[in-house]
Amino acid sequence: MRSKRVQQEIDDLVAQGWRIEEETPDRVVMVDREFGSVGSHIVVALLTFWFSLGVGNVVWAAYNYVSNSRRRVLWEDGDACPSCGAAVSATDDYCQSCGEALESSPDPTSTISCPDCEAVVTDGSRYCPACGAKLADTDDMAS
Repeated sequence: MRSKRVQQEIDDLVAQGWRIEEETPDRVVMVDREFGSVGSHIVVALLTFWFSLGVGNVVWAAYNYVSNSRRRVLWEDGDACPSCGAAVSATDDYCQSCGEALESSPDPTSTISCPDCEAVVTDGSRYCPACGAKLADTDDMAS
């Protein structure tokens, strides 16, 4: 179940044309793809149509689709109730607003470094909160 904050961010991005690319219980990866500007396609068409009969435009669109994609990772807050989105303390066992049982979080004193961006990550995390990289076996990285 998503918090109200994350659901609102997802709704706002979908309204702007973004799509959900990947979804897990603790994060949502949004993607916004484009095929290039009309002007760039006109230039490519003028330069390549006589030679390739428009194949250059298809290649240019595919290039833009892959290289100009924007991604955004939305993380669930650890200090918000997953049911109602109310602010909760890390030590609370139940939400004071709706009474939902809260999961306990891992010990924040045990940290490791992300292999991609070298951000500090809580030991046992599955994804880096800074770059969104999937962390393999976190026990192997700590040693």
